[in-house]
Parts: sequence; C-alpha cells; structure tokens
Amino acid sequence: MAIFYDEQSKIFYLESKETTYAFGINKLGILEHLYFGKRVGRDLVFTTYSEKGRSHAVYVFDEDGVKYDITSIPKEIETPYAGDYYEPSLILEYANGSRRSDLVFEGYEILKEKPKLDGLPSLRYGETLAIKLRAKTAKVILYYTVYEESSVIARSMKIENTGDDNIRVNRAYSFSFSLPNRDWKALYLAGGAGAETQVKQTTLDRGIFTIDSKRGISSASMNPFMAIGLPETSENAGIAYGVNIIYSGSHAISAERTPMGIVRVTGGLSDFDFSWKLEPGETFQSPETVLVFSDKGYSGMSREFHNIFRNALIPKRFVKKSRPIVINNWEATRFKFTMEKLRSIVETVAGTGIDTFVLDDGWFGKREDETSGLGDWFVNEEKMEGTLKDLIDFTHEKGMRFGLWFEPEMVNRDSDLYRAHPEWALRTPDEEPVEARRQLMLDLTREEVREYLATTINKIIRDHEIDYVKWDCNRDLAEGYSLALPVDRQKETYHRQILGLYDLFERIVDANPDVLFEGCSSGGSRFDAGVLYYFPQIWTSDQTDAPARAKIQYGTSFVYPFSSMSCHVTESPNRRAKHITKLYARADLAHMGATGYELDTTKMTEEELEEIPKQIAAYKADEDLVFDGDIYRLNAPFGDSNYFAIQVVSPDKKKAKLTVMKMLENFNEPELRIFPEGLDADTVYEVAELETSMTGASWMNFGIYPQMPQGDFETKVYRFIAK
Repeated sequence: MAIFYDEQSKIFYLESKETTYAFGINKLGILEHLYFGKRVGRDLVFTTYSEKGRSHAVYVFDEDGVKYDITSIPKEIETPYAGDYYEPSLILEYANGSRRSDLVFEGYEILKEKPKLDGLPSLRYGETLAIKLRAKTAKVILYYTVYEESSVIARSMKIENTGDDNIRVNRAYSFSFSLPNRDWKALYLAGGAGAETQVKQTTLDRGIFTIDSKRGISSASMNPFMAIGLPETSENAGIAYGVNIIYSGSHAISAERTPMGIVRVTGGLSDFDFSWKLEPGETFQSPETVLVFSDKGYSGMSREFHNIFRNALIPKRFVKKSRPIVINNWEATRFKFTMEKLRSIVETVAGTGIDTFVLDDGWFGKREDETSGLGDWFVNEEKMEGTLKDLIDFTHEKGMRFGLWFEPEMVNRDSDLYRAHPEWALRTPDEEPVEARRQLMLDLTREEVREYLATTINKIIRDHEIDYVKWDCNRDLAEGYSLALPVDRQKETYHRQILGLYDLFERIVDANPDVLFEGCSSGGSRFDAGVLYYFPQIWTSDQTDAPARAKIQYGTSFVYPFSSMSCHVTESPNRRAKHITKLYARADLAHMGATGYELDTTKMTEEELEEIPKQIAAYKADEDLVFDGDIYRLNAPFGDSNYFAIQVVSPDKKKAKLTVMKMLENFNEPELRIFPEGLDADTVYEVAELETSMTGASWMNFGIYPQMPQGDFETKVYRFIAK
C-alpha cells in the first residue's frame, strides 16, 4: 500500500517512490499539512504550537483549553473568514450570503481504483485517498492519488451541495501545501506567442506571488506550472518542487510567504470572474494538479513529470509508438496553393524517410485568407482542382500517409455557418463580438455546436483515409458570455467552454482511434497536460528559428517530455527571425522531439534533399530516446549564456545523446566544458564523434569541450554508446 493512516496520531502518510506527503487531524480538528519531501518514517508529530502575545491574532482553543494562533497552522485546505488571512483554496457562498466554511473532518476512504474526474482529463490509475469534509450544507472531498513508481502526488477536489438551497462556488483550487521557513525561489514559464516557455525566476519574499492566465486557455503568456527551489538548487542537484495543473483554460498558482516565513502554495482553476451555481444535489469537480518532489534538482523534477505523463496521461496507443515524420505545406504555400504545387512537394520528399504529407489551412469553404471560411468544413474542389481524394490517392501512390488541418473551435463572420447560426458564436448582448485573427470563437457550451462539429469532422475523417490531424486554435477567449446560458450562470462560461472542448475532443478522438492528433494553438498557446490527455503531441511554437526554438524547447522540457513536442525543420533565412542556420543545425534541434519538415522542398538544392534521408536515419536511431529518455539539462540558453546543452539518457543507461548549440560566434570566448550526467559510472561509453571511449565516471567528471564549428547558431551532437 502507498497510503497509510496512523489511528493513534491521526496522521495520513502518502508514500510515493522517494517521497512522503503527510497531513493529519490535529487537536483542533483541523486538517493540518505536516510534510512534503524526501521519504521519512511514519513517526511525525504535529507542529502547531500555542502563541502568547501575538497581536491582532485570532485564537482558537483545543479540548484542553490551550490557545492557538490560527494563522500558524498550515492547512491542507484554506477557507476564509475564520481568522486565517492567507490565500484561500476554497470559497463557497451560501444562500444567506455567508462565505465562511468551517470544514469538519467526517472520514476517509482508500480507493484501490482512482475515480474518473467528471468531464476532465486526469492521470490514469493509482491508489487514491478520499478525505471527506463537511461545511454547513456542503460536502467537500479531497482526492490524493499516489504513484509508487514516481515521486508524484495528484490532487483534486469535489464539492457537493447537500442542502435545499443553491450554493455558489467562487473558488475551487485543486491543492494546498506549505513549506517551512527557508529562502525559497519560484521558477515559472512565461512568454508569448512565438516566445513560449521562457524560464523565469523570482525570490519568494513576504506577500503573494501569483502566475495566472485569464485568457480562457492555458496560454503562451504563462504555462500552468510552477517550480519552487532553494538558492542552491541547480538543474541536477538540490530540492525542487513542481506543480502542474491538468487543465487547458484560465488558471492560477500562488505562493505566499506568511509573516512566520512559511510559504503556502495553492492553485488550480482561475477564480477571475468565476462563480459556479450548485443546485441541491449537484457536484463541482476541480481540475487535477500534479505535485512533484525531487532532491536531484530541476532536471530530476522534470524526469518525474515526464515519466508520469508518459505512463499515466498521454494516450497509451501512441505514447511510445513511432510518430509520423511529416512534411507540412504551410510555410511553403500558406493559403495560395495549387494541386500541382502540393503534388510537387509530395514528389520531392517521397522516399526520403518523410512518411506523411499534411495539408494545412485553406482546403475548405471559401478560404483564400484568414477572413473567411472557418466553420464551413467541406472541401473546396474548385480551389483544390479536384477532390481531396485525388490528392490523398497521389500521396498514397508515393508511399506516404496523409494528414489534414482543422480549426474546429472557430468561425469567420464570412462563412455559411455564421450566416446560418450567428448565435453559435460567443458574444455579449448589445456589444459587437470581439474578433481576433478575423475570427470568432464558437460557443462550445452548446450541445448542438459540439454535435455539429463532431459529426462534420468525423465524416471528413471517415470518408477519407486520414492518418493524422493537426487541430489548431488561433485565438484566446475574449467573451465571458454565452447566449445559451441563463444570466445567473454567465460566470461559468469560461470553464464550461473548456468542458465543452474536452467533450468535443472525446467525441472526435474516440471515433478515430487510429488517427494521430496533434494539438496547436498559434504554436504553443495551449501546450498543457489537459491537451496531452487526448493528443500525444503539440506543436511547440510557430517560432521555428533554431536558436529561438532552443530556448522554447528548453523551457517546455521542465514539465513536458520531448515526445510531446512537435518540432519541425523549416526554411533559412527564418521567416520570423531572419536568422540563417545550416540545415543540419535546424535538424539537430527539431530532432529532439516528434519531428518533421515544414518548408518548400521544391526550392531545396539537390545536396539538401540528399541530406534529409541521412538526418531521418539518425533520428530513427535515437527515436527511443525521444519517447523514453531521461532528461538532463546541462546548459541554459538564457541570460548571458551563449550555449544550449541537453542530454537524454536511455532508462537502461546503455545509450545517450547530447545536443549542444552555440548561439553566437564570440572572439576569445572562455572555455566551455560540459559535464554529462546520468551515465553509469562503471560502463565504458564510446563517443564516435570524438573517437574516444571512457567510463561513465570519466565522462561525467572530466567532461567534454565541444569543438563547435565557427559561425553563429552552430550545433554538435554527441552519442554515447555502451561498449
């Protein structure tokens, strides 16, 4: 068993691979958080203590009359208006206007099978503890799932209205835990479209530090992830905690340092302009949050996230299956393609190892640019100069599979769908709907909208031999109003939109189990664990410039495995950054994830086309590392650093790959020595690129001085093979 309860001390012990998470019922009847960290014995004691003379404190008394300052007690779930002034994780509003919920412990249950979350993605399987609490006319259940093979705890919360009157859920965060008084710092992934997942850090001083998205999607601005470490925590040594919300909508994570120095961490579904009406007998389920502990630095934390997502989140049928190596026409043609041009792209790469052609935006409706056609999911045969089947048959004749682009959640005003159903777009009454990229967002809170989309898209996939679907989402939400919802439920719109999205995912993905779906949102604007529950990979960024991608892929790897990152070789000079990079350098970065090519192959030289089969052969030789490798980040390409370096090691430690990129050619630059990690100390590894063999201990301690070619944006790849 991974879950233990000590009847005498009233303490619960949740024991994952190398971690203990402990809390219990103290003398005040409060569910007190005790410990989260490296595995300890089942002999902990409560740390609450009486306070005398603390001014402006709210005191409570135990059964023996001992006085306690309520603010000194770290709780598993925080509620307001009972003397604890810190960031609450649960706010309920009752029929009489009261927002105070004094939670009373009522019992617990240990579940061998993890319950499925209502309408939400979550980790699969795992022994689960259900803590049952009561507050006035509400029942609150805290769920804790333990994974014995990972240093991971999954947490969520369910609220049930047990009374006769309505309740409003004004905040329902998924988790709360506390860290002792030390010099903690927060690490997070901020950015924007084209500059996603840039690694940022801040010291956690007095007050509240919050990262959030109010955009209705998880967003490129702030990924739903936070790590907390100490000043001495590095990539490969020291204590690191990680928090990641399995959710694709607005979110928030807060770390608050109290006057006593304790850091309280909480978060989940954003409560910005949120309120959920619970009628008698109804329940509300919060999204699940994954909590990770590592004493092997931030890379160790990342390995825990990667392993649990590969083993318990990403669809099993694809997680370690060889992925399509695609050629996508978007960068080559945009909207302005012809059948002849598409066929010529297919013809130039047939037989190179690229095995799937993906037709991007522009094949449907009246779609000549971004201003029209979205929502009209029928083939524009005039533009295609034939049927979609004609192109698919040609692609198959060349020995390749076929993929297709959709943007199901959106609609243009200039479309048959909008003209027929303007009420299907999210909009606020008496206001012009807010456009972005000349499109509106369909109201997925409506069953009829989801039914239309699922039926239409499933028919296209079913009637054609589609092997791969790219699912795009090119704008954030901006309308907090659904014409389908009553006035007193309008603050539910954003969350209901995401629940509708997940329902749509299930209807389409489940109907096409052999099709590989790739997520996209103008690149990485919806790169989150919620999407990965349905799709095994996500387009990491529309910024495909190799040095920029080095930073994006570095940051993304803090949470998400390389197998989930879709990474393509694109043109040079880069369309956005204008940087000139060699084909092999672009490939070295792109081949760290689920790879492909996205450029006009008809304009490539004969030498470049001859290089592609060699690149793909090298990728295939290392594909197992993409799917199952353990990551060690060795050099961060941020700040004053001029180098990117990441190593991936096979679980059996028989092979590894180290990818290095130099950003700029600098005169008289100090020596860079890279020290590999994760190798077996006694095993002899050959590195053919250096024509050298040494033991793992020697490689890790003596290091490598990468002999980088002269010039900007150069790469080197070193492969370690056990002899």
